[in-house]
Amino acid sequence: MSLFVFFVVLTLMISTFLAVILTVKLKKRLTNMQGMIIAMMMGMNVGLTSGVLLGALYQGDLYYSTILSMSIGSLAGLACGGRLGILPTLEGFMSGLMGGMMGAMLGEMITTEQSGVMVNILLTLTISSLLLFLILPNTQSNENDINNKRWFLKPILTFVFLSSFLLIGNHLEKNLAFSKSDSSTGESHSNHGSQGESTDIEAQQITVNVHPSSFSYSPSKIIVKKNQAVTITLVNHDSLEHDIEIKGISIQMNSDANESVDSHDQGVLHLHATANSQTELTFTPLQAGVYKFYCSIPGHAENGMVGELVVN
Repeated sequence: MSLFVFFVVLTLMISTFLAVILTVKLKKRLTNMQGMIIAMMMGMNVGLTSGVLLGALYQGDLYYSTILSMSIGSLAGLACGGRLGILPTLEGFMSGLMGGMMGAMLGEMITTEQSGVMVNILLTLTISSLLLFLILPNTQSNENDINNKRWFLKPILTFVFLSSFLLIGNHLEKNLAFSKSDSSTGESHSNHGSQGESTDIEAQQITVNVHPSSFSYSPSKIIVKKNQAVTITLVNHDSLEHDIEIKGISIQMNSDANESVDSHDQGVLHLHATANSQTELTFTPLQAGVYKFYCSIPGHAENGMVGELVVN
């Protein structure tokens, strides 16, 4: 566990503990609606933060990260709303479930580097939710507080505290990030140095590599010859499944399609590889042109998993 992950986990635990203590202390001063707002904010923010964190740490196992983050978010919502009534309890529980589910899906779809930034932002929002305990019970006396010459110190000090917290998290995320991301990045750089991302390959035996957490193909440009058989091997080094899909291409199949190959639709070539595996497909391109290939897994093409197949 990296220092950043420990920082996030510890902050979530402390935030939830403080929220429970404050709900017990301020129970009589909070209305039912205010209790619902607090329980919803804490359940949602804790669920989202833990979901993105777990989704990044356990990429490739969305089921496990979703179940775990939903449990964490719902428990946080229940803990915050449990002493405030049935409606705050239900609101906190459902918000925690929804936040954990959405956070895990987001952490699965984005890169680990992007997840670190997102977790840092969501963690700061979780800390900000504790300020509701200072604001909501005193809504009736806010006008009198403004008459005090030192009232402006409150928003200034709050801004300084939250900014400092965000900077600390950003520093830890940049230097240590996720332990998984660190090792994957080092492996990715070494592989990229030997393979090259955009090297043109003028051959009929093509190997396309997908490195851990890179969301890119290596090479990203392939050159083949028309009316000559070509074998494309997709080697997936990542813990996520990836594929290659090309639409609008005229081909003749030269090998029997297996369970990882889907080319039954006319004009569509699809090559799929599960995590840490490889598969290949042999075909003959029948028409010259430039064809875009991409990963059809949701969110992958948007993160840069695209390339070009040039048929001369």
